[in-house]
Amino acid sequence: MVPEWTFQRKLISGVIGICLLAILTSATSLYASRVLVANMAVISDGVGKDLQDAKDLEVAGIKKIADVRACLLTRSVSFESAARAGSSRVRELAARLQSRVGDPEVRLLLERVVSTERFHEDAFERELKEARGLAVPMSSPSLQGLIGRAGQFDLSLTALVQRIEATSERSLAASRTAVNRAEPLVVIVTIATILLLVFLCLVLITVLNRSYLKQTTALATAESEQTEARTTLSEVEAASHLKDEFLATVSHELRNPLAPILTWTQLLRSGTLDEAKTERALEVIERNVLSQAHLIDDLVDVSRVVAGKFRLDVRPLDLIPIIKVAAESQQPAADAKQIRVQLVLDERAGLVSGDSERLQQVMWNLMSNAIKFTGKGGSVQVLLQRVESHVEIVVTDTGIGIDASFLPHVFEPFRQGTGGPMRRHSGLGLGLSIVRHIVELHGGEITAASEGTGRGSKFVVKFPLLATVDSAANVPSRHPIARDSLANLYPAQLDGIRVLVVDDESSASEALMVLFNACGATARVAGSSKEALALFDAWQPDVLVSDIAMPGEDGHSLIWKIRSRRPEAGGRVPAVALTAYAKIEDRVGILAAGFQMYLSKPVDPNELIAVVGSLVKRGGKELRAPVL
Repeated sequence: MVPEWTFQRKLISGVIGICLLAILTSATSLYASRVLVANMAVISDGVGKDLQDAKDLEVAGIKKIADVRACLLTRSVSFESAARAGSSRVRELAARLQSRVGDPEVRLLLERVVSTERFHEDAFERELKEARGLAVPMSSPSLQGLIGRAGQFDLSLTALVQRIEATSERSLAASRTAVNRAEPLVVIVTIATILLLVFLCLVLITVLNRSYLKQTTALATAESEQTEARTTLSEVEAASHLKDEFLATVSHELRNPLAPILTWTQLLRSGTLDEAKTERALEVIERNVLSQAHLIDDLVDVSRVVAGKFRLDVRPLDLIPIIKVAAESQQPAADAKQIRVQLVLDERAGLVSGDSERLQQVMWNLMSNAIKFTGKGGSVQVLLQRVESHVEIVVTDTGIGIDASFLPHVFEPFRQGTGGPMRRHSGLGLGLSIVRHIVELHGGEITAASEGTGRGSKFVVKFPLLATVDSAANVPSRHPIARDSLANLYPAQLDGIRVLVVDDESSASEALMVLFNACGATARVAGSSKEALALFDAWQPDVLVSDIAMPGEDGHSLIWKIRSRRPEAGGRVPAVALTAYAKIEDRVGILAAGFQMYLSKPVDPNELIAVVGSLVKRGGKELRAPVL
């Protein structure tokens, strides 16, 4: 691949090209001018030299004629020598002209000049001989003959000069015409050369300007991309730091409930606790288990939000019962901190369209946060009112408030005002982010405000008002966190039922075995799929309760092998799946594998007993009525 030319290469190449073109055009113009001037000089010099030689010839001829006369009149030797030298000079000039001129008429005139000069010379020699033989001067008739020859010679010289002069005038006129023609041509060539150079310079400037703009744009783009990359890197580093901090928080929050559970469990096993402390131990264990379940529910909700699989059961709702139930569930925590909870509820606020359990979750989180971050003796107010076409819920507290720098991030997941070991309050920092998502799914909006640290906070939730509603569709709300107490079991309602429990965790399977035995059922435990199949063949259980995630063969493989059997070999035995996977696709896979029901861990004992009893009744088994 040929690399694109840089700005410097384009500049250098353009300048070199213009310089070469300028040199070439200038040399061409100079050469044409010099050729023209040289041709004009040749023509002018040739014509002028011929005319000059003709005039010199005429002067030499006239001088010779004068010397001849003087010699014949005076018989002086010096004039004789001058006459003879003049004759040589005339012949030399005539020969020079004859060798150079090409005009036939001029050549004839030169021949005439030569012949008349020869006749004049011959007459001069004859007269000179005659004059030497006489003692007296020449007679007039002889002299008249010589003068006639001299006249002819003079006339031929004059005719030659006139002819060459006329030819010179014509040649000079042609030269002037050529000059007049050549001068505009040279000017045009020069102007065209200048215009061409100017045009090329403009083209070069345009190209360089485009190249400069392109490089400037590329540089700006590169700088922008570099800045964006730095920003992205900073965000990635911040997200990585946030992830590490979140994992540390999750570890801390999940471990915290385990400490009292482990301690009270060991005390219960020791058998040293009286009845009151035993009741207290069970209460603490139950509360911490529910706390862990709540943390896990928050994590599951966040994963649903990220996957876009958050589901709502929407119907017309009155928000007043929802707010009251949430306030009742938080009243013990408020009483423990002597916090006054005030409800200001407008009975005419109107109905909204929403999911009762999810809106209970919204109010529970908002009130829980308000009480958690409010000091002893403070107050929390919940206001429900109608504002134009919206129903507005305002939760206000007199607690620690929200710092101005953290306020824009208060609804972001995994964000807490103080992180790390300096945290004063428990939690994963997921509650408000889940609240915002639920509110937005209902078509509403939520905002947070605070006047600063130590000055309390205010959360405003707005839901669109439901214009019309069918009153028959209104159903009572139920708090999503509310669970049946673990102490209120219904024993002896599974009498005579054989339950096979499959779980690789021995502690979990043992607890389930004890639970089923306490309800009158006969339970056996298997730690793997292979062991479960062996027990299945030997024992033929009425119900299968199996974990899904197990090493080697998992619960899917186990139920597939059981369902592949004949009905009389137990192929249609009712089966319940216990799983920690809560995504919809996981549940669909469990049901598709052959399980009739699935329950999420940690499982509610009453719910598990009810599910097993329902599956057994479908199979035709008769159950004894529960003891209340």
